[in-house]
Amino acid sequence: MNSLNRVVRRLVWSPILWGAGATIAFFVPLHAGVWSNPFVMRYFASHEVEHVATCLFFVGLAALVIKVLRLQEQFKIIKTPLLDAVPRGGQPVVHCDVLLNRLSKQPWSWQESYLVRRLSEALEYVHRKNSAETLDDELRYLSDVDVSRMHASYALPRIIIWAIPILGLLGTVIGITAAVANLSPESLDTSLPHVTAGLGVAFDHTALSLGLSMGLMFVQFFAERIEHHLLAEVDARVAAELVGRFQADAGANADPNVNALRRMAETVMQSSEQLVQRQTELWQSAIGATHQHWQQVMTGAGQKIEGSLTKSLSQSLREHGAALAAAEQAIAEQNRKQWGDMQKALTQSTTAITQQQQELVRQGEVLGKVVEATGQVARLESELNKNLEALSGSHNFEQTVLSLSAAIQLLTGRLGQGSADGSRVDLKAPRSGKAA
Repeated sequence: MNSLNRVVRRLVWSPILWGAGATIAFFVPLHAGVWSNPFVMRYFASHEVEHVATCLFFVGLAALVIKVLRLQEQFKIIKTPLLDAVPRGGQPVVHCDVLLNRLSKQPWSWQESYLVRRLSEALEYVHRKNSAETLDDELRYLSDVDVSRMHASYALPRIIIWAIPILGLLGTVIGITAAVANLSPESLDTSLPHVTAGLGVAFDHTALSLGLSMGLMFVQFFAERIEHHLLAEVDARVAAELVGRFQADAGANADPNVNALRRMAETVMQSSEQLVQRQTELWQSAIGATHQHWQQVMTGAGQKIEGSLTKSLSQSLREHGAALAAAEQAIAEQNRKQWGDMQKALTQSTTAITQQQQELVRQGEVLGKVVEATGQVARLESELNKNLEALSGSHNFEQTVLSLSAAIQLLTGRLGQGSADGSRVDLKAPRSGKAA
């Protein structure tokens, strides 16, 4: 029956079971649409690696919460009386059977507590040796064993805290790989959104893993402080219950062989303690070296990935820049050609306009000369009319008129058609009366 109870208790207090339940309770509302927070969807449910990291976080958190709850139960056990009061003068060693029988009657859930287990182991040690002379050394040894057990009990949270950043790095590598795979220099405008989306996924994985691991580290720190405090109270309670309880063995002090054996046992104990301490130091150094090696490997991998990404992006940007420069040069060359043709056309137009202006100026000068000549002709006609009026009464009038008419025709032939609207000179002699 006790074995069945232990199995049921371990299943009920299993961190994997509670962590899986918390993961299901967290993700089912998200994927069912009941809870649609954009921040939660981005950092917890946008990729499979985020689902795994979140599940590990809940498992580690469940392990630490269960640990704290069980520690609170053990604090209640410390305040409960377990053994008889120490009588005056102590008890004989044979009384260990009665004490062990009383501890075995405690509830089965108490049997795995620090206090009950340490009292049982110390009493069994005294019972086996049939002496309480080296009980103090045994109690120190049992205290160290409990410290080691406490350290080992945090193995699952410790490995989860170590694994979550590794998952974050894996998600970062997947995101960067997707970004580089979607990068296309030929169609940079269409591939750039896919590249930025892949980089966003990579950085989201890193942020989520660091946040979850830091949260678990803080919870583990507080749980370890509570357990250290519990172990300190267990040490004090065990010392109060067992130190000075048993009567001293007088015959043992009188027998030199027993003293020699005691000294040998003490020497063996000291050697064992030194060996355990040395082994612990070796384990710590090996774990530290392994942790440092992992950090170097992670740092090297991150640097290589960063270098590859930087090189790929730089090459793509250079190719895109060269294509843009060639396109700009072609456009500039075409613009220069068009401006040259336009300037040539404007120059030709300006030359034609200048020639037309020169022709107009020349024609204006000719017109000016014609107008000037026309004015002179008008003056000559006026003068000629005056002379004709003066000569109208003379006898040689007709001969003079013929001479003047020949002179006018000669002048008109030289001037051309300069003045079509000019005044006509009437060279006919005015009619008069009979000749004298």
